[in-house]
Amino acid sequence: MTKDDTTTSSEPQKRGYVFIIGAGPGDPELLTVKAQRVLREADVILYDDLVSCELITQFHTMKIYTGKRKDCHHFEQEAINEEIVRQALQGKKVARLKGGDPFIFGRGGEEIEVLRQHGIEYEIIPGITAAHGASAYTEIPLTMRKISSSVAFCTGHPVNKIQVPDADTLVYYMVASTVHDVLDAVAKKGRNAETMVAIVQNATRYNQKIVTGTLGELRKSEKAVYSPALLILGENINQFIKDNWYSKKKKVLITGEDPGFYASEEYVKVYFSCQRVEDARHTSHEQDELLDLDFIDEIYFSSLSALRQFKSLYQTIPERITVKTANQDINAEYRKRFSV
Repeated sequence: MTKDDTTTSSEPQKRGYVFIIGAGPGDPELLTVKAQRVLREADVILYDDLVSCELITQFHTMKIYTGKRKDCHHFEQEAINEEIVRQALQGKKVARLKGGDPFIFGRGGEEIEVLRQHGIEYEIIPGITAAHGASAYTEIPLTMRKISSSVAFCTGHPVNKIQVPDADTLVYYMVASTVHDVLDAVAKKGRNAETMVAIVQNATRYNQKIVTGTLGELRKSEKAVYSPALLILGENINQFIKDNWYSKKKKVLITGEDPGFYASEEYVKVYFSCQRVEDARHTSHEQDELLDLDFIDEIYFSSLSALRQFKSLYQTIPERITVKTANQDINAEYRKRFSV
């Protein structure tokens, strides 16, 4: 072998580095500072279904949607593991972005097992878990002096193995399809039928919804519960404030550019411009559902193009919603298109 052959011989490509990151429960502003920095530096982001579109569009790098929900899987967990490894073996800095916290019902442990098997280095960046987000945004304290000194985080799956720990406050994740199974299991364990229960759907998001009642009442209820949802049970819910700080804020839908005059103390800003996410494997990834206008108090149209895009998806605007426009031309177009 010549000297030249030695110097030009191919060497194994350096392996990449993987960050397992918690995105928080829904509000994109609950992302940690460290997570935000890593996401800006990443070569590729693999993100889950519960990561908000508003959050993911902030980062201009290759994105791969790996969403999965019960009975509707885009990616199975094994395929997600394989994709993380494949990207890392190409020498990339990989950001694996998961809803909530990776180590609380987030399968983060399964993913790092695979990384260990392949000799890929990694680190974990925690996120705000759904229980903490729901507690803060509903004003339901998980612990409270003289009322609750212990908390247990549980899951509503599988239904034949639902655990009911001996704790003052119980929080059950992923209860959209198993809420009655959970309530029945808790009742069977001996909890009083008058024990308060809160079901929080879309915690920390603009369309957060809270249903409260006693254990006995909700066991009889036939109201549908939609994912993502978690259930909180305990006497601490007696401290629940119906007119809480988050519910007091008006929800304003901003199409296009943010005008800058909606104060965060008074408004929750929802961005229509994040309806589509460019994806490395598809032309685009669209959110499973359109924005729910039933939760919107005001709409701001910043441009004619934003107005036209909105009109292509929504034929009407509920009369109770206040509509504002950036100028008279947009206002005239709005009145014409929506027959105001």
